Amino acid sequence: MVLHILATLVLLLTYSAQSGFAADPTTEVVLLGGTILSIDQEALTITIQMPSGESQALPVIDRRLLQGLAIGNHVSFELNEESRLIKITKLPIDPAN
Repeated sequence: MVLHILATLVLLLTYSAQSGFAADPTTEVVLLGGTILSIDQEALTITIQMPSGESQALPVIDRRLLQGLAIGNHVSFELNEESRLIKITKLPIDPAN
């Protein structure tokens, strides 16, 4: 289910870029998804395991983005051009997974 949601997001972003509804060309934002492995409130970083199995520690631009998140949550997130996390959304739990 999580992969289905991520695939849908990628398709929507691809379609909107092709149809002329893309974001400002000077702003580059990357939308990704994965599972939270750790949260460091002091260092303002979150480590996320990607569907490929690779994990990455990402700096967070604002402490408020970490509120309500927990280890094991499935999330989608956006990174800015500096690879800093600017938006994160907790995905619903899929009982089939």
